[in-house]
Amino acid sequence: MMPVIPRAFRAVEQFSELHATVAPALRAQQERVQACLRSAIDRPALFDAVLATLRDQQGIVALEAPIGAGATTLLCQLAARYDWPLWLADDDDGGGALAFYAQIAALRRPSLPLVDPAALTDPAACERLLTEVADPAQPLVLLVSAPDRDRQPLRSLPLPLPFDLPPGVTLVMHGSLPVEPDTRLVLPVADSALAQTQTALLERRNCPPSWRAPLLSAAQGNLLFLSWAERWLHLGLLDSAHLPADLDHLLGYWWQSLHPTERRLAVLLAAAGEPLPVAALASISAEHPHLILDRWEEQGLVHINLRRLSDEDSLLLVRYAHRAVRLFLARQAPREIDAAHGELAQWCAERLRRNPLDPISRYLVRQLARHTALCPPAQRPANLPTADPVAWLRERELREGLAGALRDAGWMLHDAAAGPPLALARMAAITGTLATRARQLSGELVTAAFLTAVKTGGREGSLRRVTAIVEQLPDGVPKAAVLRQLGEACYSVNMRSAAMRLLSRALDLEAQPVSRAWRDARDQAIEALATACLEAGDIERALACAERIDLLERRAHVETLVVRQLLADGQYDHAWRLSRAILHENRAAWAQAEVAVALARIGDPRGEMLLEELKIETARAWAEIELACDLALRNEDAALQRIAALASQHQRDRGLARLARVFALADKDGDALAAAERISNRELRVTTLLELRLLLQGLVANLATERATREIDALQGEDRPILLAALASAHAAIGRKDRALAIAHQLSGEELERALSRVAVACAQAGDYAGAQAVLAAMTDDDERDWARDEIARSLAAVGDWNAANAQATAIVANDQRARTSADLAIARARAGEVLVAVDMIRAIDLAAERGRALVMIAPLLAGTDAALADRLADELLAGEMRSRYRAALAVALVERGDVATAAAIARRIRRRNERVRAELAIVAALDPADPMTLPRLATTLGKAAIGREEMFHALGLIVPILQRIGGTPLLADLAVAIVTDDRA
Repeated sequence: MMPVIPRAFRAVEQFSELHATVAPALRAQQERVQACLRSAIDRPALFDAVLATLRDQQGIVALEAPIGAGATTLLCQLAARYDWPLWLADDDDGGGALAFYAQIAALRRPSLPLVDPAALTDPAACERLLTEVADPAQPLVLLVSAPDRDRQPLRSLPLPLPFDLPPGVTLVMHGSLPVEPDTRLVLPVADSALAQTQTALLERRNCPPSWRAPLLSAAQGNLLFLSWAERWLHLGLLDSAHLPADLDHLLGYWWQSLHPTERRLAVLLAAAGEPLPVAALASISAEHPHLILDRWEEQGLVHINLRRLSDEDSLLLVRYAHRAVRLFLARQAPREIDAAHGELAQWCAERLRRNPLDPISRYLVRQLARHTALCPPAQRPANLPTADPVAWLRERELREGLAGALRDAGWMLHDAAAGPPLALARMAAITGTLATRARQLSGELVTAAFLTAVKTGGREGSLRRVTAIVEQLPDGVPKAAVLRQLGEACYSVNMRSAAMRLLSRALDLEAQPVSRAWRDARDQAIEALATACLEAGDIERALACAERIDLLERRAHVETLVVRQLLADGQYDHAWRLSRAILHENRAAWAQAEVAVALARIGDPRGEMLLEELKIETARAWAEIELACDLALRNEDAALQRIAALASQHQRDRGLARLARVFALADKDGDALAAAERISNRELRVTTLLELRLLLQGLVANLATERATREIDALQGEDRPILLAALASAHAAIGRKDRALAIAHQLSGEELERALSRVAVACAQAGDYAGAQAVLAAMTDDDERDWARDEIARSLAAVGDWNAANAQATAIVANDQRARTSADLAIARARAGEVLVAVDMIRAIDLAAERGRALVMIAPLLAGTDAALADRLADELLAGEMRSRYRAALAVALVERGDVATAAAIARRIRRRNERVRAELAIVAALDPADPMTLPRLATTLGKAAIGREEMFHALGLIVPILQRIGGTPLLADLAVAIVTDDRA
């Protein structure tokens, strides 16, 4: 009998390079498909129900079924019948995410048969692909069987499943859903012909008629119960008059019938994370399990198969035929399972030390970290290789590659929840880094995909699509090798300039394999730790964290913040020493300038000494100007002399302009005017005079205006239109609209329109709205008029004239500007206390991005007004990434208000993983640090953040507050050291 292969699997086989990349995962899932279909029975009524649901509903369909109801078999049958990608996550050999992506690409994007390496951990990669290929006219259905939440997980990290689906795509998922589905399909209820299905199954098995009624009554629609019970009746293990009540009781009956040796074998097999070598089972148990396993295979409880490793080596493997047995034993015998993990971990460690090259070692290496993590620390054997996580992961990387190291890092992150918080945060950073490093592509696959794309599309477009995927690889030598091969392929199709660009990029990567972005992700996290220490008043640990920052400018930024804090606290000596120790030259100069000003203000002679040492002219000039402004209030001449002593005319002009403002604010009108007139740069002089016109009163104010006018009249060239517009605006601001218009009409064309827009805004700000409207009506340039209306609308909103402000926004011609202004007005209205009115304003905004921005900005206010309405708005007004971002902001706001339960419910409706993690981290941060469940929940959430290095370090920045509450600033400083040490290891 020919094996039945899912149609999406066959689609991948058409592309040899693509298939070679994901073949192990497809092959492992195919074994499970064959096992399901071997005993499957057609269920036409159920198929019709499924198809009807898919016609009526898109999005996420939760396939809910008790264990043994046939949900996985149904997914396999659908995959064999339709062009629908299938992912059996419990049976994918660890590579299911890439195989799932490959199926979608092969079916819907055959012109580019290439896997995005980010799909290994990042759901956004698959979401990008679905957005590219989705077509509502040709719906695509994705079939996924995901692990249930249980005490014996097979996967260390969450599945990178796409939940934010475009129109035309439906996800049918059986198992554990981290988000709320759009609809549910419930088995066995959905099968209207369930009785006929069960009867047909018994007839096919030649079940005696006398057994059928009691079997059907006991099974209650559970096909697994029906299959096992009927088989056990044939074997004489059951009495048809006394059948167990359900599947759990059936397995309980089997468990009770086992003697201690058999129970030990059963528990060891339940603890296994993948098909277990029979030789390993025999060695661990010190028994000869073959007869027992043969009997269990006869009973339908286990599958035994021979896996050929090479022409010379093969391995006999055993696993439970259905996860129902493993889950039952996890509930029935939890202590025995824990002990089994300890035994397996100990045996794996000893076997690896004795004979690391044995074929059985593949299981040992792959599963040691899992057994260690699932064994309670109190029962864990001593001296396991996994006790030093960094060393083990490095060895794992050499043995099994980066994907294997990532898998083990996930288990170690799970295990770290039982230890100190430093170990948890440290392992999170390592896991995130491995998530990025594990992204891999072969040059052969990339070049084959590129050449295929060139045959079906344009060369430049094909290259852009391929390089966009290649850029998902982490920078380094492997990426450089891929770019080299892609460049050679470009050369072969006469794309010589593109080939040279790719070669140049490859050379750059080889010369500097660690990119700026790679270091920045770490530095940002350490900066967050340093800032938290500083805010907590722990100067020394803030500086200790800052020393770990690679980028000198970022480190100097933190050190400058510390200098300011020291000055605020009156610790002038410490600030003086620190400012002189900053390594970044420019930042150091500015920090020293701040210290010099502070010291001079208290009369410390070191201030003047420090000023003389400054080599950055702008920093020194700033300090001199600050000190001159201090003198201006008590000694005008001394202030002017200090400005006159500056090194350059430009700095002297800047100083005089600043001094003029200080004089004006101190009601020294004559001194202000005199200082402004001494400015040599005409443009700055005019600008300062116009500012003084607004700050001064009476005759001196008029003099400032006249002198600015005289200066502008004498001007020719590029500066004149700008200054004329400023002069016109100044006149309009003091109620001289006619004079302002006369000045503006000295210009023409675009320059006139720009000047009129400034006049209109100035009129509105002066309270002359009718005059502003008249000026707007005379304008002909839509862009300038739109800018003016935006400014006027903001002015009107500032004084509470909402109707007039909305009228200005509505009159804006450009769609994007109108939406932006309307969104800003809605935000201002909400902040003014009228949240529900603001919501109605947001509903009227046409541009989705601006609707989303406005809702995100007012989310904290909505959370305090009507949380239910706030949640409904996400579905009503938003879509895609913006919907997730808004819901995350809403959840964070609810947590801050103390409504954690509502925040958790909203978090389950966030479809984008990164935004859901942000919301869940906020929820965890609100927990009591003393609660024993806080660290386990934090570990689980950080596991979801293991999308990549950047995402994980961002998550670490978000959890700094809770880490500080748990361990104080010493924990933060220790974490900074650990992150850098591990990252450079």
